[in-house]
Amino acid sequence: MAGILTYVEDLKRGLKIDALREAGRQYPVFCFLLLSMLSLTVLYIHILMVFWSFLAGVITFYCSLGPESLLPNIFFTVKPRSRQELFPLGHSCAVCGKVKCKRHRPTLLLENYQPWLDLKVHSKVDASVAEVFELVLENFVYPWYRDITDDEACVDELRMTFRFFASVLVRRAQKVDIPAVFADKVMKAAMKHIEVIAKARGRVKNLEGLQQAALDEYGPDLHIALHSRKDELTYLRKLTEMLFPYVMPPKATDCRSLALLLREVMAGSVILPTMDFMADPDTVNLMVLIFVDDTPPEPATEPPSALVPFLQKYADVSSKKPSVLKLELREIRDQQDLLFRFMNFLKQEGAVHVLQFCLAVEEFNDKILSPELSDSELQRLHGEVLHIYETYCLDESIDKISFDPFIVEEIRNRKIFKSVPGKLIKERGQNLEPFIQSFFNSCESPKPKPSRPELTILSPTAENNKKLFNNLFRNNANLSESPERKHNHNYFMEVVTVHGMYDYMMYVGRVMFHMPDWLHHILAAGRILFKNTFEAYMDQYMQSKLEQILQEHRMVSLITQLRDAVFCENSEERTTEDKQMRAKQTFEEMMKYLPDFVGKCIGEEAKYEGIRLLFDGFQQPLLNKQMTYVLLDIAVQELFPELSKVNKDTTSLSWA
Repeated sequence: MAGILTYVEDLKRGLKIDALREAGRQYPVFCFLLLSMLSLTVLYIHILMVFWSFLAGVITFYCSLGPESLLPNIFFTVKPRSRQELFPLGHSCAVCGKVKCKRHRPTLLLENYQPWLDLKVHSKVDASVAEVFELVLENFVYPWYRDITDDEACVDELRMTFRFFASVLVRRAQKVDIPAVFADKVMKAAMKHIEVIAKARGRVKNLEGLQQAALDEYGPDLHIALHSRKDELTYLRKLTEMLFPYVMPPKATDCRSLALLLREVMAGSVILPTMDFMADPDTVNLMVLIFVDDTPPEPATEPPSALVPFLQKYADVSSKKPSVLKLELREIRDQQDLLFRFMNFLKQEGAVHVLQFCLAVEEFNDKILSPELSDSELQRLHGEVLHIYETYCLDESIDKISFDPFIVEEIRNRKIFKSVPGKLIKERGQNLEPFIQSFFNSCESPKPKPSRPELTILSPTAENNKKLFNNLFRNNANLSESPERKHNHNYFMEVVTVHGMYDYMMYVGRVMFHMPDWLHHILAAGRILFKNTFEAYMDQYMQSKLEQILQEHRMVSLITQLRDAVFCENSEERTTEDKQMRAKQTFEEMMKYLPDFVGKCIGEEAKYEGIRLLFDGFQQPLLNKQMTYVLLDIAVQELFPELSKVNKDTTSLSWA
C-alpha cells in the first residue's frame, strides 16, 4: 500500500498536477477552452489538426525569437558613408612622402610637421577661423607683447602653431562618424541626464529647487569642473596640457614659456568663456530651436566661395625684418661650424639628402640665371635638371623628397627655362624649414620650471573676476572640497540596458512622459519589427541635419556667434525680455515637434508635463554646464582615442 501511494505521488509530481490545478484556478476560461478543444480533437481530429498546427507554429515562432532577434531594415536605403582618413596619404614620411618609409625616422611623419597639406576649405570659412585666431592675438598677446618688442617672429610662430593644431582638429573631426557617436554615447549621456532631472523633479515641489536637487542627485558623480570655478579652470588647464603632444608641432612643448602661454590663453581666455556660452540657457534654447526646426534651411544668397589651403594666408610670415632668433639656410651654409652641426643633426633625422637637394638647386640657379648661355651649356643644365628629377622626384629613388605635384609635373615636362627656376628659388629650403626649427629647438636648454605661482591670463584687462566669477554660474556648485569618489568612471558612461534610438525612445517615453503600459507593450512587441528600420531613418535624419550645419553660410554664422560671445566683452547683451521671448518660443516649438498622435496615445497632460520637464532642465545653467562638460569629454575621447590608453589613471578624464 505504501508503495502504491509513493508511486502515485511520484506520478503527480511528474505530471505537475499541482501546477496544472493552480493554473486552472487562475485562468479558468482559458483552461476550459483548452480542454474543450482537446476533447473535440478526439472526435474531429481531421478537422481540428489545422488549429493545432497553427498553434504549434505560433509557439515555435515565439520560442525561437528572443529580445535580441531583430528584423533587418526594409524601408530605408542606408548609404555607406565614406570614412575620411586622418591623413589622405596615410602615415607618409615628411621627407619622401612614402607610406611605411623604412629609411627615415618614424617620427618624421607628415602629420607631425605639415598636417595642413591637401586640406582645403571655403575661403569665407577660412577667413572666419583666421579672424578668431587673430582676435586671440589682439586680445591676449599683443597688449603686453608690443611693450617688449616690435619683432613679429614670436607672433608668427604662434600663428603657425594655431594653424597646426587647427589642422589636426579638422583632420581628426573628419575621421569621426558624428551620427554614430550621437546615436550611441551622446544619447546615453542624455538619457542619464534626463533620469537625474526626473528624479530631482520628484523630490522638489517648485522650479527654483530643481537645479540644486539635481546636483545633489549626482552626488560624487558630479563632473569635477562643476565643483567650483577654480576647479573648472584647473580642469581645462590639465585637459589642454594633455592635448599638447597631439595638437602642437614636435618639440614645441619643450619651450616651457610658450607652452604656459598657450595653456593660459586657451584654457582661461578661450575655452572657459566658450563653455559658459554653450551652457547659457539662452544659447541652449537657440540650439533646440535649430534642431526642432523642420523648415527647409535658408538657401545661400551667394555662390560657394573658392576652396583655399586651410589658414595658409593667416600663417604667412608677416615680419619683413630678419629676426635675431632665426637663421636663414644661406647663413647656415656660409658658416662652417653651423653647417657641420646642422649636417650632424640631419644625419640623426635621416634627411641629409634634403640639404643636398637645396645645395644642388642653389648651384643650378646660379648657373641658369647667367645672361649669356651657349647651347652646349643649356644642354648640360638640361642634364642637371634631369638628374635632379631622377634623384629627388621619382618614387623609386631612395632620396625622394615630397614636393608639390605641379613642380614635379613641370620638371617632368622639361618646362625649366621659363617657369621652374623661379619656383625652385621659392621652393629651396622649404622642405628644410621643419628641420631648421627642430634643429634650433634641440639646441635650446630646457627651461626651468617656475617656482612662483603661475599667472592666469583671463582678459586683456585686470578684470579677471569678471571671467572667473559671473552672475549666471557664480561659483558653480560651490563645493569647498571634492566629494569622495566611489568609483573611477564617469556617471554617463555607466552600462545601461538600452541601446539604439528605438530603445532611447521607449526609455524617454517611460521616464519623461510616463506612457501607459499598453503602449509600452506595443512598442516592445514592435521592437523586433521596426528597431533597425527606425534607427536607419534616424541615422539619415541626423546626417541631413549635420549637412545643413556644415553648409558654408551656416558655418560662417556659427563661427561669428562664437567669436562675438568670446571676444566682444563690451557688446550689448541680449535683454531679459529677448531671452524670455526665445524661451517661450522654444517651449512652443518643442510642443509642436511631437506629432499629434503622440498626445492622443499618452494623453495631452502627460505630453505637456514631459515637455515641461525637459524644458525646465534646459533653463538650469549648472545642469547645462554639467552636460556640456560630459559632451566635451566624449568629443575629446573620439578625437583623441590615444588618451584612453595613456591616461587611464587620471581624474581629469574619468570616463577613460
